[in-house]
Amino acid sequence: MNWFDRLLGEPLATLPGLVEPGRFCRAGKTDATFNGHTLLRQDILVPDGSDRCQLDDELHGFVPSNASLSPQAELFASALESLDAERSRGATLMSPLMPAEVINGQSHLLRFEDLLLEVIKKGHLHQISLRPRLDLHYEDEVTDVARAKRMAKSALVHLASHSEYWQRQTLSGVIPRKVLARFSVDDYNTYENRVYARLLDSIERHLWRRIATLEQLQGTLSKALEFYGADGVDHRLANAICALWGQTFSSQEMTSEASHLLSETLGQLKVASKAIAGLKQNGLYPLVPRSAQVSGGLHLTNILSHDAHYRHVTVLWEELRKVQGRAGKPPHECHQQNRHLASAYSRYAGLMLHHALAPYLNGRDEAQWAGRTLSLRSSGLEWELVSAITGEDAKVVLTVVPWFSFTERPDDTPGQPVRIIAWPALDQVNNEAALEAGWIALSPFDLYGVERFGHLVDSILWQSLLQAYGTPITKVPGTVMRGAGEHVSAISLEPELAQMVVREVLPEKHLAQLQQSLHAANAIQQAETLGLRHQELVALQACPVCGSPVRLVLQQPAGFKANCDSCATERYLRHQARHWVYEQKLNAEVDFRKVGRRATHIQGPRRP
Repeated sequence: MNWFDRLLGEPLATLPGLVEPGRFCRAGKTDATFNGHTLLRQDILVPDGSDRCQLDDELHGFVPSNASLSPQAELFASALESLDAERSRGATLMSPLMPAEVINGQSHLLRFEDLLLEVIKKGHLHQISLRPRLDLHYEDEVTDVARAKRMAKSALVHLASHSEYWQRQTLSGVIPRKVLARFSVDDYNTYENRVYARLLDSIERHLWRRIATLEQLQGTLSKALEFYGADGVDHRLANAICALWGQTFSSQEMTSEASHLLSETLGQLKVASKAIAGLKQNGLYPLVPRSAQVSGGLHLTNILSHDAHYRHVTVLWEELRKVQGRAGKPPHECHQQNRHLASAYSRYAGLMLHHALAPYLNGRDEAQWAGRTLSLRSSGLEWELVSAITGEDAKVVLTVVPWFSFTERPDDTPGQPVRIIAWPALDQVNNEAALEAGWIALSPFDLYGVERFGHLVDSILWQSLLQAYGTPITKVPGTVMRGAGEHVSAISLEPELAQMVVREVLPEKHLAQLQQSLHAANAIQQAETLGLRHQELVALQACPVCGSPVRLVLQQPAGFKANCDSCATERYLRHQARHWVYEQKLNAEVDFRKVGRRATHIQGPRRP
């Protein structure tokens, strides 16, 4: 097998005709040359700026990205690089939301845009449109005498040899009916006017991208401002999101100032865009053929250098070329950049997971929780959450696959319970639910990002505790069973089956005595299981929202009810015919948009 499908988690012998960028990794022992410039070893397959994908002699193609999302994709990449650079400088657990430096950098007009607004204000482009420089072309044409204003040089010779154009002949000469006349034609397709027309095209494309980028940022800032005292959103969710946003902008006033500056810049660019659209509809622009292009460098003619209006075209052309030149890279550099962005996106996913796992790992890579050793580790570009119980093999309970791509979500990737695909989802973020059929949004634009991943890890980790709740400890020696009978409220004994069920947290003294009795009766495995059940109950009896201690009230046959008096969180574990269901509500609310990860619904198969 030469390839590995990251989305399906399966090896692949050959690639399809159209390849999704970032989906496949080289897995074979042999190398392959990509598009004739890069040697692929154990590398991810990403484009080099084109849709062509040639691997040695095999020709494939890349699925094209959504062109309408191009400005947002560039902004996304800029934010990703900024966050990755901050992380590489040794920053602590920083906010995964849009960095302030990206917002501030985009909020100011570029030098080209300042010049463009000044030129538009002074009317130089409008003067060119209304009174362009043009050439006169002369054409000779046979026409009626009444229409002729100027005779061609060879008009008499032509008339002498074409008697059919005579009206009549007199003694003094010929009276013509038609003559060869010279007409002048205005030629707008001059070099200077072609530069002007193509400049308008380039300006329009630039302004479209900039406006789309700023509108994306404006939307992000607007959503952030909504959380300052938002109605209908639980204050804990609002505080959590505002705390993350506060690492980007320290106060609501700073966010408002940034939003105001962004709106002002956006308004100026829209004014410029409207002016350019008007220039393209009237005057000179429609008179220059769209096929008339300007190739190579700009040739400075006398008109472009010295004319009072045309010389501003030259200045704008050169400044815009500088702006556009930053994006132009050779194919091998573009391919390297895309590989770097895929790696940066993977590290960004790790940052988001560290935030989501803060209640369990407290910012570390490994910690103890509920009798388990939880650890977060990277495996290539993927991230794995591992749970290890003493005496058992470590188990990967969650694999997050960061997929850095702006193509449509493929249909051939069925959701898997422990393999989740994280992708930018620029125009597909859905706040109705945290997860959607095995896909999870991962973006610095998404204010719910940490809540989304928190809801995911909560569901995964709590499932094992809920599944184990009420599981009996079997093969308990009779001597231990008789000694444990005094703790009836916390332990349910079944002497005929030699098993007991721990339903509440035991006092430390009683727990130690019971474990000591099990060790004395050579029931070491049962003692370890008792310790594990006890630590699971400790975790269950702590409110997952506020951390306050909560008593588990038994609900027959094997469920419980736990209501927190501090934060009004309600939890229920119910057993049905073939499965169990766990519900968690905050103030009777289950809407993800209003409470985030603080409400959940989990179900699993009932124990045999």
